[in-house]
Amino acid sequence: MFYSTWWLYQKVYLDKLVRPHKLNKYLTQVKDGSKPLFIHINKTAGSSIAKSLEITEAHVTLSEYENIYKNKFGENLPQNINIWTSIRNPFDRVASEYHYRIKTNQNKMQVNPISFDEWVKKVFVEKDPSYRDREIMFLNQKEWVKGSKNYNINFIRFENLQEDFQKLANEYKVESLPWKKKSDNLNYEEMFSDISKETIFQVFKEDLNRFKYSF
Repeated sequence: MFYSTWWLYQKVYLDKLVRPHKLNKYLTQVKDGSKPLFIHINKTAGSSIAKSLEITEAHVTLSEYENIYKNKFGENLPQNINIWTSIRNPFDRVASEYHYRIKTNQNKMQVNPISFDEWVKKVFVEKDPSYRDREIMFLNQKEWVKGSKNYNINFIRFENLQEDFQKLANEYKVESLPWKKKSDNLNYEEMFSDISKETIFQVFKEDLNRFKYSF
């Protein structure tokens, strides 16, 4: 992955060539019931889950899937469609995103490092496009699974990953979970100052309430 050409990779190669082909194939599998509709929220082990299901790893919200499905098949996404997603404590998820961007030199954070507190400020307070490059990557998880209907969504909790994933694996007869993009073990609590903790609490308050997470 050459992150010096990140924009070209995202907007030309992925958006124009890879994603349409993979999404079209995948949506056909969703329609015939051979695959679940999986909402891949970033930094929740979604790449590993998608790999196990042999489906696209694209980051697409439920609302976007509704539109794509209707454009492809000329009908609405069925309300009884089998939907799965994985979620994670917002504090842990934000910390993981920060470390992953350094590891992969996104936004040149490896060669021009900034502190975690400064990154939180730039991304979630100032919304600096130099760091907040793809809006979808910074959405709260509630927004990822918001649709036009009251769908029944199956949640895999990152904190209970193996056990929750096994329910999906049993249903679709897939193998054990492969680890992709695995982050080093982090003690996220040690990363947060009072200011950054309050920022994330406010930004992800809906996630914390809905999914019963705390610091």
